[in-house]
Amino acid sequence: MKCYTNGLDREDKVVALGTFDGVHLGHQEVLEVAATLGMLEGMKSVALSFLNHPQSVLCGRTPPLLSLPAEKALLASKCGITEMKLLPFTKALSELPAEDFVTALVRDFGAKHIVVGDNYTFGAKGKGNIALLDALSKELGFVLHVVPKLSVGGVSVSSTRIREALAEGDVRLAAQLSGRAYSIGGAIVHGRRIGHEMGFPTINVKLPEGKLLPAFGVYMGYADIEGDPLRHKCVLNLGMKPTVGSEYPTLEAHLPDFDGDVYGKSARVSFVARIRGERKFASVEELGKRIQKDIEIAKTM
Repeated sequence: MKCYTNGLDREDKVVALGTFDGVHLGHQEVLEVAATLGMLEGMKSVALSFLNHPQSVLCGRTPPLLSLPAEKALLASKCGITEMKLLPFTKALSELPAEDFVTALVRDFGAKHIVVGDNYTFGAKGKGNIALLDALSKELGFVLHVVPKLSVGGVSVSSTRIREALAEGDVRLAAQLSGRAYSIGGAIVHGRRIGHEMGFPTINVKLPEGKLLPAFGVYMGYADIEGDPLRHKCVLNLGMKPTVGSEYPTLEAHLPDFDGDVYGKSARVSFVARIRGERKFASVEELGKRIQKDIEIAKTM
């Protein structure tokens, strides 16, 4: 395991373990416990996770991420974590015996406290579990902290359930389980100006590679534009624009209360409520009428 901890300092630490994709409410509980322990014990609190999703190695496919690495690190820091370490999840790491993984954490990485969720598994073939961690804590001399699974409104909080909700366009449920609205950030790029010609100017946000997209459709949301202290209510259109045609998914935001030069800047848009699914209209004129209705609906949300 030393090859995975090269360059990592060995001072005493509180270590939170997990994939942390989406940094949802359950993940936040784990991270906040680790951050609090770090302050109480006078130790650095470190979240140890992965650059790539483990499924990219274990299953041979890379699922779109709820949170890209930089987003994950930022969200962890908001929970009070001192630092997030993102390791590449490789075939060699996937084959590391569970006992060796924990031994390296303690002896090479300096873990004095380990914080996990109660469904955490690790090591080759996922054979490591809470029972093994508990046994190893006595053998290796670290303190284990297990955070119970969280439910919201009777729904178990998990990255899988959030993915399902987003696939259904249920951004409200995704937000309830995440503790915040699902968001996508990217550079503002030039579009085809079709919305502008129809009287509904939009900003076009470049979709980041590897980020999970909610179900295609129209949403009420908010846009935060680089350099602008105000948050703008907007109507978001995500999809293939079937009425006018597009070769790839696009994300557009119509901001009724904003008129400024945004090119060369970035924006982050948050999906708050779904207005309707994507559909093809008989004409651009019919589309324009529907967009006006979407704007009116968004104003009431």
